[in-house]
Amino acid sequence: MEDQKKLPIHIPKEHLEQWLVQSIGAKPVGSGNYPVDVIDVNEKFGADAKMLAWSGKPGSISNETSLLQKFKDAGNELDIAFKQNKFDGVVSDWARLLKKKLNKVKKDYERIQKIYYFFLIREDRNFHLCGMEVNVEKLSLIGVDKSSKSSVWIKDFIESRYGESKIYKSKKRMELRLYPSNWINDDLVISFKNPNISLKARNLKGMDVDDLHDHALELFNNLFEEIVGSPNKD
Repeated sequence: MEDQKKLPIHIPKEHLEQWLVQSIGAKPVGSGNYPVDVIDVNEKFGADAKMLAWSGKPGSISNETSLLQKFKDAGNELDIAFKQNKFDGVVSDWARLLKKKLNKVKKDYERIQKIYYFFLIREDRNFHLCGMEVNVEKLSLIGVDKSSKSSVWIKDFIESRYGESKIYKSKKRMELRLYPSNWINDDLVISFKNPNISLKARNLKGMDVDDLHDHALELFNNLFEEIVGSPNKD
């Protein structure tokens, strides 16, 4: 409706995975229930696709993406460890769990040598693509940066200029957030500007069929030209 706040662009995780499959020629795996979303046995890597939202404000941090979540076993132990302030043990235990999770890919696919996280960062109508390699064997070296009653921040998982990782007691989850402006300033992203995507609210309820058709066709033509290019009119 006209008086509503503009809604952000949402891309389903399945669409993001399919975009990766088509753009890099990888094979989809797991259907959301596997440590990575795609693998390429020829290039010897597996990759997990992650969507992040960012305000666009320089120096600000993105929202979070989950790296690992455990409710049983580690979840119960996490409550006890926080109560006893055993934060070193928390980080080492969850590092072990994440290492086990990612090593499953290398065990299932013997040719896989590297694991990547690919990030699509949404900034209003613009998108930034970036990625990082996860050195699985060095996960045992991560440690405690700082802690609170509800969270423990992890050092050496990612360079502090580019992001931060923490373990939440209540969520029973290890999460990662990025500082997108630093990735952009250091030329570590591929950016897609989409000026033709309109986020303005439109009242479609009162439009007749012809107006709806013209509106939808205009949107399609603008997006097609922006993404694919202008059709050959010769």
